Amino acid sequence: MPLIHACIAPHAGDLIDDVNKVILTRKSMEEMGAKLEALKPDTVVLVNPHGFRVSNAMSIAATEKAIADWSPDVKLDFDVDVPLAAAIADKAEEMSVPIVRYIYGASGGDSCYVPLDWGAVVPLYFLGHRFSPKPKLVHITPMRTLPLALHYEFGRAIGRVIKGSDKRIAFIASADQGHAHNADGPYGFDPAAAQYDAWMQEVIRKGYLDELLNADPNLVENGKPDSLWPTTILAGVLKENPMKSRLLSYEVNVYFGIMCAEFTLS
Repeated sequence: MPLIHACIAPHAGDLIDDVNKVILTRKSMEEMGAKLEALKPDTVVLVNPHGFRVSNAMSIAATEKAIADWSPDVKLDFDVDVPLAAAIADKAEEMSVPIVRYIYGASGGDSCYVPLDWGAVVPLYFLGHRFSPKPKLVHITPMRTLPLALHYEFGRAIGRVIKGSDKRIAFIASADQGHAHNADGPYGFDPAAAQYDAWMQEVIRKGYLDELLNADPNLVENGKPDSLWPTTILAGVLKENPMKSRLLSYEVNVYFGIMCAEFTLS
């Protein structure tokens, strides 16, 4: 069946840790979460720009579990959809997309897990962790040194697997925008961050994500986003599973831009 829902979700830790900050974005995350839970996904495919990055290839968890111990009150525990992860990796190889399957810990059972970082924990806290029933997870990490065209082709591989599955599957592009909005931030200030963020918002408003393949490399280098690679994979997924786009919110969290957008069938 076709993709049931897709979104771009930020991974700012303040969304979980401080209810007095990023209020606009938290409201959007809660709205997307309510919509997705109502759709009752069997599996969520998440592309995390952090995670386990490997040289010259995309990576996909072949573990049985995915867990995180974020805080005493926030602990995530997902079953991994191992057959779907394998099908995605198989299709990527068939389409000449370099991909590495990895495990962590034991070879099977509860100790065979992928430890989730903030790039997964924050989106999943709103988009799966508290659902009943809880969906399974596929955890993917892109590789920024590979061409954007390969990320797009990887997205098409994922999209084809989703389209051919009988499961109810949702897709999350975990993505923060430009990281150079504040001179006191770790990347300093560069006007390219705001320019990149404005461009990304316009791409979403137009609903033509293929435009991401034409990203200005200077904006990307100087603006310091991590959103381009997960969102380009999303563009490929949507090429195979067309959906309508809606920009929900945008704001700057201290030094980096955070944006919520969703993609639905109607």
